[in-house]
Amino acid sequence: MRLYNNTPDAVFFGIESGNSGDCGTIDAGATSDWPSYNNMENVNVSFAALPFSSAPEITPFKITIPESGTGMSVTIGIYQE
Repeated sequence: MRLYNNTPDAVFFGIESGNSGDCGTIDAGATSDWPSYNNMENVNVSFAALPFSSAPEITPFKITIPESGTGMSVTIGIYQE
């Protein structure tokens, strides 16, 4: 699973499914690749703006993927008019 950050700033991300969980940051316009989540069910991906507070409940963007497969991706972006 690839996580794309299509925003002008770095973001904090969390990805988890079942007993697996990882987190980190993705720079603006960058990608983070997590092949260990390919072909898993109920993968949850969350994004939060940086600086990230120590409060784990601050995850304004959360996406649940019921089924995933090889080559799946999640993209966060901001559209401004």
